[in-house]
Amino acid sequence: MFTATQQKPKRQRTLKRLNRYAEQTTGLEKELAGVLKDTLGGLEKLDCFLDAVEKLAVTSLHVFVENQVLHLPEEINLEHVQVVITAARLICPQLLEFKRDAKVLFFPRLQNVEVLSFQLDKYIQTTKKICETLEKSEFCLEMTAESVVDLDVDLSEEDIQMMLDHINQLSEISMFLAPSINI
Repeated sequence: MFTATQQKPKRQRTLKRLNRYAEQTTGLEKELAGVLKDTLGGLEKLDCFLDAVEKLAVTSLHVFVENQVLHLPEEINLEHVQVVITAARLICPQLLEFKRDAKVLFFPRLQNVEVLSFQLDKYIQTTKKICETLEKSEFCLEMTAESVVDLDVDLSEEDIQMMLDHINQLSEISMFLAPSINI
């Protein structure tokens, strides 16, 4: 039978080991948090691109048929735009993979490292598939000229302003994506 004085050093050694383990765990979790912070930053950039693909997927192909209102730069023809929209539609089911709150999913806990690694690998593979699909459609992020809209059609000033706002928004998205994505 152990006496209280014999158990005290044993408890102290156990407490010291637990404290060292807790310090190591805390240090590793801090390191993991730093890595995940960078990962989340990359996912935020990717989200902008994925949102653009999602918007393309729901864009009507009928807008890009022989059109009296929309005049694209000479380097871009209507068929090319239709191919890109079709590619975006093919990609759309893969976008569901990213419809999670990444901040919750990539929470820095050592117990979750294997799950985090698996999920990040899944994101990387899905992103590669998306890029391959876009490459096959000859997707190009360079905007070579300004889009021109012929205003001979009966449109209200509000409709024209809304259309201009959409064009500017798409232009901003493409300019944002051009330097960050190399396809």
